[in-house]
Amino acid sequence: MSIAVLDGATIRSFVGDDEAFRRSVEDRFLRLDTNHDGLLSYSEFLHELQRLRVLDSSGFGEEEAARSGEQLPLIYAGMFQAFDRDRSGAIDMAEFREEMKRMLLGVADGLGALPVQMVLEDDSLLKLAADLESSMVLEDDSLLKLAADLEAAATEALAF
Repeated sequence: MSIAVLDGATIRSFVGDDEAFRRSVEDRFLRLDTNHDGLLSYSEFLHELQRLRVLDSSGFGEEEAARSGEQLPLIYAGMFQAFDRDRSGAIDMAEFREEMKRMLLGVADGLGALPVQMVLEDDSLLKLAADLESSMVLEDDSLLKLAADLEAAATEALAF
């Protein structure tokens, strides 16, 4: 896990970078497709939801936790159906990519312009979005040149 500062623009930039987004989502899909048939079954999808502890009820009162525990299978099934747009009973790569895009843009809309510090899983798409933004800033020659010019000016000023 790591800590990153994200805002809506960071996530929109990641989703807007067609190559980086496609590659990241396809890598995630291939890791989830444990039987390598090119489709995500409900059990493969459910395994990921449970690994990520989506809708984990820990930390709530006992009554609410019990109610949530009873509702979890219905919620997970609804999430699977959101991804399985053609109702085939499996999620293909295109469905997965489109729903991930929709979800990430929803997160971006929720964050807006306000930067938020988050703890992120190292292989999460949000972490990849933050990493992409960081690499873009570091690779921008004009910013590096500006930093070098400022350092040179400061060194020269201190010499007097």
